[in-house]
Amino acid sequence: MKYIYLLLLPLLLSCSNDESLDIIGATEEFILESSIINDSYPIYVYLPENYSNDSSNKLIIGLDGDTRFNAIANIISDKTRNGSMPPSILISIGNNENRNRDYTPTSYEHGTGGANNFYQFIKEELIPELESRYNVDSSNNKTLIGHSFGGLFTQYIMAQNRQDNPFDKFIASGTSYWYDSGIIFEYEQDYANENIDLDVTFYNGMGTLEGGVMLASFEEMNERIDNRNYQNFKHKNELIEKSGHAGSANTIFKKGLDYVFSN
Repeated sequence: MKYIYLLLLPLLLSCSNDESLDIIGATEEFILESSIINDSYPIYVYLPENYSNDSSNKLIIGLDGDTRFNAIANIISDKTRNGSMPPSILISIGNNENRNRDYTPTSYEHGTGGANNFYQFIKEELIPELESRYNVDSSNNKTLIGHSFGGLFTQYIMAQNRQDNPFDKFIASGTSYWYDSGIIFEYEQDYANENIDLDVTFYNGMGTLEGGVMLASFEEMNERIDNRNYQNFKHKNELIEKSGHAGSANTIFKKGLDYVFSN
């Protein structure tokens, strides 16, 4: 595994995908080469205002970093500054052009099923690199955020073994439940067959203007996991009114961060 250091942008970054954003804190970017996947990933880093190596910080990992880093960093910047969430480092993983490989759990018409390898990359290569660079809480209490195929990956990871899962907070937006004829429901069922508890906090959001299949699948997944009656499972699902697939994402990220850091 190799990395290439690219740049440090101190204190204020103003740029966006859809709007002008002011991020208070510091940002860094480096490239991490994965021997597991045999590919390289731009890693976008947000450090909270007054970041210090003397204090431990929560770690939030977001997907689709090439396009979503600025919006999520802005949300976290606001929330840490006003005290609604603890000091947190955001890591956004780039290389969006390979999301159909990395975020999909099975090989299907629109993806090649590389989610398990990508998960191993996060656990075995990315997180150790981050822990060597930054003062992050090393407990398995990290947060994972994803939209669309990223939401699919987020819920796939939530259904993985809890013993070595670095995440216990999950935010899924506009999840592609349709992928491979609803394969994510099989992973949810497999987890339920083998476990009596799911000790995580999960926020699941979707826009009301999504298609009928998406909304029906969203409702079905929420009902299924609630009906498991896991003792330590915390879950909120929410429909974002008058919002479609892309337009709901930032609202879901905001609401999701509020929820997972208040429970």
